Parts: sequence; C-alpha cells; structure tokens
Amino acid sequence: MDSDTPLIIIDTHVHLYDCFELATFLDSAYKNAQAHATLQQHHGPILGVLLLTESAWDHWFQRLVTFADQHTTVSHDTPNSWNFHRTNEDFTLFAQSSNDEKLLIVAGRQIVTQEKFEVLALMTSQVFQDGLTIHESIKQVKKSGGIPVIPWAFGKWWGARGKNLTKLIKSPIMNDVFLGDNSGRPKFLPYPGHFSIAKTQGIRIFPGSDPLPLASEGWRPCSVGLSIASVLDYESPGAHLKSMLQNAHSSITPYFHHEPFSRFIKNQVAMKRMTPRRVTS
Repeated sequence: MDSDTPLIIIDTHVHLYDCFELATFLDSAYKNAQAHATLQQHHGPILGVLLLTESAWDHWFQRLVTFADQHTTVSHDTPNSWNFHRTNEDFTLFAQSSNDEKLLIVAGRQIVTQEKFEVLALMTSQVFQDGLTIHESIKQVKKSGGIPVIPWAFGKWWGARGKNLTKLIKSPIMNDVFLGDNSGRPKFLPYPGHFSIAKTQGIRIFPGSDPLPLASEGWRPCSVGLSIASVLDYESPGAHLKSMLQNAHSSITPYFHHEPFSRFIKNQVAMKRMTPRRVTS
C-alpha cells in the first residue's frame, strides 16, 4: 500500500450517547482506526470516519455543529483535546485533536419501521419519521440523498420478519440499498443467511460498531468497519465518500470481529434493564 495515500477507515453504524464521555469516545475512535491501519501495514496518514446513526431522540450532530460555531474545545482526563470544524456540507464536520489527529463525523439517522426493522439513513442531515413501512422508509432515505442500510440486530431477522426480509432482499427496491453487520454479533450464532442471499444479489455488507447505550460501550467506534486508500476532498468530504461507498467497483475492504460470549451476555442483561425506548438501539 502506498504510504503517501491516506487510509480512510469508516465505521458505518455509530451511536453517540449522553452516557459517553465525548473526548474519550473520539480518542477511542482514532486509536481503533490507527490499530486497523497498523494491521494493514499502513504507516502513512489515516482518517477515521464516524457515520452517525442517531435515533429520533438523539441530536448529537447538531450539538457538534454548535461546538464548531462556538469554537468549543472538549477534553477529559488526558492531555488530548478536540475541536470541531465545519465543511462546505451541512452533514459533515471534522474533529481535530490537539495531537493533530483527525476524524470526519457525518450526520445520519436510524429509523424504526412499522415492521420493527431498523433502517439506517447514512450521510444525510434530514430527520425521518418512525413507524412508516420499510419500503417507504427506504424510499424516504433515497429521496434525501442518503444511503439506506438495513442493519443486523439480535433476534430481529428471525421468524416471520426474517422471511419478509428475504423477500425484500430479492426485490427491486434493494437497488442502492445495503445490509449492515455490527460488532455486537457473537460468534456462537450462525452466519446470517440473509447476508449470503444478499451477496448473491450483489448487495454489499457494511460493518459498523453499533455501540449500545451503556457507558462501557464507548470504546467501540472504528473497531469494525470499512477501509479504503484514497485522497478525500476535504471541502466536500461527504459527497466524495458517498460516491465511493455507492460505487460497486471501489476497492473497499471490510474488517470485522465478533463479540465475545461473556460480553454479549453481559450487554444483553444490561439492555433488558434499560428504558423501553433505548432497547431498540
């Protein structure tokens, strides 16, 4: 790999919750991106990318825009601190640390459909209505210019819903729609058959960290995702990145690891104790 070409490391399913300490969360994202670059034997510049997937009650991207406008610096129990900078787009901004580490943060939403599926609306600042059918939700995301992704979630692709998802994957509406994997999928479960079906249809799988709304989950960003060696247009990074993700011929490499059994069980128990609105995350 050409060490002069930046390695872009993209987490495609990121939640930023109030229970996370922001500076530590961003530190973790960059460290995880750097660790992946090292595994790829890339010793040149890197850019970590966080594609936010905010639920109806979360508005962290707009909060970060306010930080950028007010020149707010965030830090924690570390010498490192972070500042935020706008781009020419309304759905992207850069976070830059005092150590000159850079992350691209991209607006996006998570929609809960009438059928209780989730649809991610990547790379768009538009807010969407929950409770529409999955077909209508996908259409709304496409209309906004965003990228629709149907993410894996424990138990939500089984039974009748699983059969409906199989039909959906084979339908024409899946043009320019992707499936999503996440770092919470444990190894003891069989490989999702819907992923195999999707691959036969030419549908790609986007891995993302999908952190849960637990303080212990703040280490996850960029721990799984996609990487691509490319020079990004820093004035309009979202449009450039979107074109690469949607291009079937882009040399994008997924990277992934499974959730250990003990942590999976611990997190499932913790989520059962959460308020109902957070269980959908």
